[in-house]
Amino acid sequence: MRVVITGGPSVGKTTIITGLAQLGFTVVEEFATKILKEGELLPWVDRVAFQTEVLRRQLFAEESLKCTEEIVFLDRGLFDGEAYYIKDKLPTPEIFSTLDAGKYTVAFLIEPLDTFDQNDIRRENIEFTNEITTILEECYRGRGVTVIRVPAMPPEPRVEFVLMQVRDLIGTKVKTKAPDMPLSMDPELKLSLTVA
Repeated sequence: MRVVITGGPSVGKTTIITGLAQLGFTVVEEFATKILKEGELLPWVDRVAFQTEVLRRQLFAEESLKCTEEIVFLDRGLFDGEAYYIKDKLPTPEIFSTLDAGKYTVAFLIEPLDTFDQNDIRRENIEFTNEITTILEECYRGRGVTVIRVPAMPPEPRVEFVLMQVRDLIGTKVKTKAPDMPLSMDPELKLSLTVA
């Protein structure tokens, strides 16, 4: 089961992914932030080169998980890059039409918060986030991926919301590998990561 956590900048995706990792789930961290911190490829200098590298790393990471039977949560999926091409009104590379969206069970679209954290790496604003959120939803829904919106709320309830939705989707109970974590998680969620 592959679960995408997606949304615009500064909506709390990475906070949710971090919470899921702390609970013992397998996660794939966002590559865009890593590439920005490396400082060699910057989207405001060359969007195409930047998104090409993000996609290359994402494909490699997802391919390496091909034999994993656990639930995997991804901080952004393959089609996030397509949304940025669309937002920037750039030609969308043909490769996006060849990618398999069927491997994603669901995409959780994280709705924007009331605040926006702008910094040297995150140069967008809330207007950008609102626009890209709509495009992201279209990119995933358009490929038949179930999209569930995660409302603006504190991190812990968001993690609980995601896990409850995943449990409902797979028709069984989900457990963390770290059942003693101090999150006020519903005990029903703490049963089994391996889904038979």
